[in-house]
Amino acid sequence: MKSFIRLLLALVLATAARAADRETLTQFSTIPALLAGLYDGEWTCATVLTNGDLGLGTFDQLDGEMIVLDGRCYRTRSDGNVAPVAGGEKTPFACVTFFDADLVISNLTAGSLAEALTALDRKVPSPNLAYALRMEGVFALVKTRSVPAQQKPYRPLTEVVKTQPTFEWRNVRGTLLGFRCPAFAKELNVAGWHLHFITADRQHGGHVLDLRLANQTAQLDLTPALRQNLSTNAAYLQLDLSGDSTEAVRKVEK
Repeated sequence: MKSFIRLLLALVLATAARAADRETLTQFSTIPALLAGLYDGEWTCATVLTNGDLGLGTFDQLDGEMIVLDGRCYRTRSDGNVAPVAGGEKTPFACVTFFDADLVISNLTAGSLAEALTALDRKVPSPNLAYALRMEGVFALVKTRSVPAQQKPYRPLTEVVKTQPTFEWRNVRGTLLGFRCPAFAKELNVAGWHLHFITADRQHGGHVLDLRLANQTAQLDLTPALRQNLSTNAAYLQLDLSGDSTEAVRKVEK
């Protein structure tokens, strides 16, 4: 009987742990490290997917924009086209969560990305928590970017994006996804919204630079727990991360 009780207790604790994991934003590396040019992949996409079914990031050598949706990983290449990614591919930066909608926001209309983000900010229960976003439908306009693989010595991300390829789609059906992190997380992730997009046919996408939408519905998942995975390679251990990355983030995001 005692063995049975111990087994039952272990199962209950394991179930509770899995449930808690669904409320966690799991991150691999940091935005400042990526800004500084640490583009070598360390974590496999298979590992990323064990920690979430929705998310974003990039790939080894900064080779494209990562989109994680419905438990599958996709790469937007530098031509704007999307392809599935094998589990063995590696990433220098990613963040994911298991998406369970906690809040639905209806009738979102915006003439720009800035307007859309302002509207979303008005609806979140608190700016001091992290949220995952998923929005599906037809978008009047989506403008995205991706970048080609980089070669060593790596340039800082602020230099790479100066020649980034950009793409525009009009009246396009797809999924907008990403995260909103609180201001105090700015030295770990993007403070505010960081969004990627993928078309419904999974053929095109990228990091979102602008959009227009009308009468859209957004789903938000409150993720009150944050799990941070840091690199242990020599380049990261020797990197000076004491500076303020706010202006660099603004340049690469906009």
